[in-house]
Amino acid sequence: MTRSLSIFSVLALALAFALPSHAQTTLVRISADNLTNTDSVHKTEVEPDTFAWGNTIVSAFHVARRPGSIGWGSGDVGFSTSTDAARPGTSAICPDSR
Repeated sequence: MTRSLSIFSVLALALAFALPSHAQTTLVRISADNLTNTDSVHKTEVEPDTFAWGNTIVSAFHVARRPGSIGWGSGDVGFSTSTDAARPGTSAICPDSR
């Protein structure tokens, strides 16, 4: 009985840590699609990739998806940076590299 009770206790403890917590979160807009080209679906910023180190956060993402292109291209690539622990910082379209 003691052995089954201890296994049950370990499983219950593991389950308690595995359940998501109910933290308070606030959504913060870090960028907006301001492109005006006619061959894209606007108000879309997708496929983000984010890296953080300390209080600095950098994200890159596709802006204005372009349907029908190979691999679903985009109107441009955007980025956003914050050096103050996710408070809105700088966002822009990447400079043209052609």
